[in-house]
Order: sequence, then structure tokens, then C-alpha cells
Amino acid sequence: EYFCRFCTATQAQIQTHDVGDEFCLRTKASHDCVVEAVVQGCSQSQFGVQGDCVLRQSLQYFHMVTGFPPDVLYDLFEGIVPVELALCFEAMINCKYFTLEYLNRKTVSFPYQHTDKVDRPQPIPKTFAVKRMIGGNGHENTMLLRLLPLMTGKNVPEGDGAWAVLMDLKEVVELVLAPVFTEESIQYLQSKIRDHKQVLQEVFPDYKLRPKHHYLEHYPELIRRFGPLVHLWTMRFEGKHRFFKRVVHDTQNFKNVLKTVATRYQHMVAYHLSAPLVFKPHQQISNVSSMMTSVLPEKIAKQYIEQNTDSNIIYSTSAVVIDGTDYDVGMFVSVGQEGGLPQFSKIEQILLVNNNVVFLCREHKSWYIEHLRCYELVPGNLAVHTISELNDNPPISAYNLEGRLLLTPKRFILVK
Repeated sequence: EYFCRFCTATQAQIQTHDVGDEFCLRTKASHDCVVEAVVQGCSQSQFGVQGDCVLRQSLQYFHMVTGFPPDVLYDLFEGIVPVELALCFEAMINCKYFTLEYLNRKTVSFPYQHTDKVDRPQPIPKTFAVKRMIGGNGHENTMLLRLLPLMTGKNVPEGDGAWAVLMDLKEVVELVLAPVFTEESIQYLQSKIRDHKQVLQEVFPDYKLRPKHHYLEHYPELIRRFGPLVHLWTMRFEGKHRFFKRVVHDTQNFKNVLKTVATRYQHMVAYHLSAPLVFKPHQQISNVSSMMTSVLPEKIAKQYIEQNTDSNIIYSTSAVVIDGTDYDVGMFVSVGQEGGLPQFSKIEQILLVNNNVVFLCREHKSWYIEHLRCYELVPGNLAVHTISELNDNPPISAYNLEGRLLLTPKRFILVK
């Protein structure tokens, strides 16, 4: 009955009440009292607690209440997102906005660019409505939610309830993935979570909220406690685990699997330790070509180069990796703001000036489209930008669809 490790809510209460209404938050003092009562045999379980935490018995400064942050991957990417996508897809297909075959054709034929190609969504099985799940892994489901407005947004009329549920969920996901928060953005996240829950229950009154919907309501306060939750998720552990799964798959040796994976892992570590550099450099550049400053396309670029180097020759490249982030010509970066909204620029050239990376960009005016939860871009003048000027480091792909250049961000962007 008591499933939440952050408060004493029950399954029945979360259907009609929000966090902060009548749920008592678990504190160190209250949890210790409950544990003491259970240990002394007053009851087998109180508020879901059946005993003391093993970690607390071994770690002096660990406490169950403050030591277990939530997992965004488990709660959202592999929990709420695939379930609500299935729920809303069924409703929109029943309204004949599109068919399952049309949706699958769009996901397969969509012109994914750059890093979006890595996590392209899988076709949705015909049994998704029965299973109440669309399948796929967390990254693929989130990519589908992010690019869905570009795939099928034109087919859905404005004001549709199921579409509103998905677009509110899209905004919640973007906010949760933000690497930096202010008090204002935390409060904005709290309001969007509340709006999403209200719209979901209005559009689907018979739908029973899952515990993960309740965990999501705790996120604003947990962000204040732990910091951005994207830094604490299990995605990095899943990435590490992928090596061991690949070893088992490739060797096809199932005798003493633990020894096999341990040996192969030690071989990999030894290989990396024998390399000249254990860690990758700050900048990784390949296929560099030289060019004269006189051939630069705009006066502003020439002025920047002349102010920062005396040489008449500079170097350019089509791709660069900076602190693990890939920047390619043709991708978009967020620079500046107008009216509180981030502005975007397209990387036209990547220049190397005094061993520093400089982006020659085509600035774009952006307008926010509420129905699609994305930006429409209109090209403008050329400008020079450095890494320090970006609102957010990861670049984004924009898509030219039916004469409109549309961009949907991967995460919420705090403008500078």
C-alpha cells in the first residue's frame, strides 16, 4: 500500500491528491521512529517499512531518506513515456488522425541527422494497445516523443486532448533533462508536472495513475536536494554494462561467464593504460585544411581573425569533438536570446584560431510554435561564436519539412 520512499502516500491517494496536499514527507526523525518500532516488534510493517536499511548499518553517514535519489531513466524513459505514448497513440488512431502504418512509415523514413541517427525509434508493434506499451528502449522512446511533432503534428488538430498530454509530457522531459536549474525553472517544472497530471486525468478519466507519476511530482523538491537529476541517473551504468553484454554475445562462451567478462575487461583496461594518454584530450580534430583569411565569406569573420592572430593562414575542419561533445558543420547551437526565448545559429564553418575552436555561424530568428512545442527558424546574417557564448553545449539538428525549418530541443535551455 505504501510504495513511495519520499512520502507516506498510498495507491488510492495519488489518484486524487497532489504531493504537498496531505502526504507526510518522510524525514530522518520520522523514519528512524518507524524503523525502531518495527525492529522492536511492535508491528511487521509501518508505512511500508519492514526493517532497517543494510547500507545504514555499514555506512556511518548514509540515511535512507536522503541517500536514494530517483532515476530519470527508470521513471520517465522506461516508465511514463512509453505508457503514455501508447495511451495517446491509441486515442489519436481511433480519432483517425493517422494510422499505425502511417506512424511507422514516418518513424522509418524520417530524415534523421547527425546524433539523432543513433537512437532512431523502432516501429511500433500492432499489439501496443493491448500491452499498453510501445516497446523500444528509453532513448528510442524519448527520441520518438521529441520528434513526434515534426512527424505527425500537422495531422492532429489544435486543442486535441491526447496531443496536449504528449506535448506537456515532452516539456516535462526537456525540463527534467536540464543540466542546470534556477529556482524559477524548478517552479516552472513543478507547474508543468501539475498541468500534465491534470490534463491526463481530464482526457483519460478511467486511467489509473502509476506510482511513477507520483514519483515525478517529487522531482522539484528532489532537484533542490540532490541537484539536476540527469547527473544521477543510471544511464552511465547502462553504458558500462553494454561492454559486458557485448562480450558475452560475441564470445558465445557460457562456461564461467564471470571469469570471461572479468578477463576481457582487464584486457581492455590494460590496453587503455598502455596508450600515451589515458584520458581523451580536450579537443579532438581530424581532416584539417588550411585557408587564407582573405577567402572568408564575411567582413565580421575577417575582423575577428585579424584581432586574434597575425597570421594570414587559418585552419578549418568539418567536425570537432570538445569534451566529448561532437560539433559538425550543419548542426545548430543556441546562442543569445530574444524576448526570453533562445536563439539558434547554424554552424557554417569550424575554424581553428590560435588552437581555439571558433564557429562561423548563420544566425537564425526563432519563433516558438505552441502546437508543435518546437521552434521555426528563419536565416539571417553570419556571425562568429565561441564555445563560451553558447547557452547550451550540445548542438541540435534542425529539419526542413515542407518549406519550414523546424528545431525541437533535446532539453530545456537556460538562456544567458
